[in-house]
Amino acid sequence: MTKTALHSLLATIVMTGGIAAAGLSATAGQAQAAEQLSVQYDLYTRGMRAFALNYDASIEPAAYSARAKLRPKGLASLLVDVKMDMETAGALTADGAIPRSFSMGINEDGKSGNYAVTFKGLKPGSSKRQPGVDAEMAAKLDAASAKGVRDTLSSIMNMAVAGDGNPCNGTHRIYNGKEVFQLDLTKLKDDVFHKKDGGVYRGPAIACRLVYSTLAGLSPKSEAKYRKNPPTFNVWFAPVESESLGRPINVLIGVTGKIKGKDFVAYANRATINGKPFNAQSMASK
Repeated sequence: MTKTALHSLLATIVMTGGIAAAGLSATAGQAQAAEQLSVQYDLYTRGMRAFALNYDASIEPAAYSARAKLRPKGLASLLVDVKMDMETAGALTADGAIPRSFSMGINEDGKSGNYAVTFKGLKPGSSKRQPGVDAEMAAKLDAASAKGVRDTLSSIMNMAVAGDGNPCNGTHRIYNGKEVFQLDLTKLKDDVFHKKDGGVYRGPAIACRLVYSTLAGLSPKSEAKYRKNPPTFNVWFAPVESESLGRPINVLIGVTGKIKGKDFVAYANRATINGKPFNAQSMASK
């Protein structure tokens, strides 16, 4: 599995794994304490657990922070040497999630990459990249991000202000310091998750299609490949009651698709909000 494939996978799970109602102003009498969301997604391919992605977010009426960590597990930890970490923080406003700072660290086969972005509104204020890029690539990244972007984790929060309760309605342009890419989400149907569907969640869900498109930051060969055959995933969200926000929020509970021609499925095998399972039928962990 290449770095690019992992970026696409991580973007899919993290981008869609968050809150679809955060950022709404608290009404009189609502608790002001931050909402704490913690989810572990386990990814399986050929019936074996290959990766674990831990996602944690803290959401207040006017601010948010989030972090994500990807690690190989099981047999994959013997075959793949890769780690990825992300962190973000920003403000929740009437204009949506406004990122302030973002960082991403990648280590694969002993080679590391570190990226940091500060934002001014929806435009990158400054970027630090290690390793760096040449002037031509930097210009492409600047041009693609100048049209308005959020970082990967802040895009989660932006889904919150859609306002129609549908987390699968829209296009998200994302800049992580290394690449500018786009995620297009379309609702497929209302669904229900049962025990046979895997993971810890049980109850109503929303099924959606997600398409990844690269815009800048990859090699010409990689860009041509992904533009010819954009990775497409099916994702499922669960409506989860939020005491502090006074309404349901939508949290990712499952992903299916292909990476490098291989089928995979990812489930939420640990999921809590304020330390509790998502609902009375669900478990906190397996």
